Amino acid sequence: MEKDTDWDLYRSLLGVLREGSLSAAARELGLTQPTLGRHIDELERMLGRRLFTRSRHGLSPTRAALALLPHAEAMEAASAALRRAA
Repeated sequence: MEKDTDWDLYRSLLGVLREGSLSAAARELGLTQPTLGRHIDELERMLGRRLFTRSRHGLSPTRAALALLPHAEAMEAASAALRRAA
């Protein structure tokens, strides 16, 4: 079965929102920090919106990222339900 790249990108978004940083989210997701950063960049490119503001103090979610949160969580719950049903 082919991996769902879009879901991987949204999982990365959830990880960063939950953990608050790329490095912590990368550890939690089992990814390298550069890979996670590329996921966020790709999702931003696909959506045409900035999801995080970057500063020397880290990442801050934008309104767009926060608006996606409940939908990404619903995707996560549906994915888990599908795995349980399989």
